[in-house]
Amino acid sequence: MNAFFERHDAKIEYGAPTGCWLWNAGADKDGYGKVSVNTITVRAHRVAYESVHGDGSATGLLVRHRCDTPACVNPEHLETGTPADNSRDMEQRGRSLKGEKSRRAKVTEDDVREIRATYVPQSREFGQYALARRFGLSRPVVGFILSRATWRHVN
Repeated sequence: MNAFFERHDAKIEYGAPTGCWLWNAGADKDGYGKVSVNTITVRAHRVAYESVHGDGSATGLLVRHRCDTPACVNPEHLETGTPADNSRDMEQRGRSLKGEKSRRAKVTEDDVREIRATYVPQSREFGQYALARRFGLSRPVVGFILSRATWRHVN
């Protein structure tokens, strides 16, 4: 066992059914373990990864969880990657907050389908301004929905 795990053994719960080694000490608002290194607070999984792969092994990269468990510090569940890799993982694993999952969403996917199905250009009753009033949106937001600049995942 390396120095990080020996030093912090009491803060780690081993043997979870998923194979995760869960950090049971301080955590940030997103559930990632926190550890102090030379008076600087960093995420525990990053320190765990670098303790196994060498300091600086993740320089310029994110340390990502294959297991999607923020508290996990099992080096076998960790890998490096770019922010784009991380975003792609979120999307593929259904963890992105797009559409109705976003707390900022003002319409549902059904509303988006209805806006697209009922829109008639230059119509007073079914044009962008009318649909904006009907759904409590601004006219530009309706335009973004229609052009698929937003809600592009909705057919």
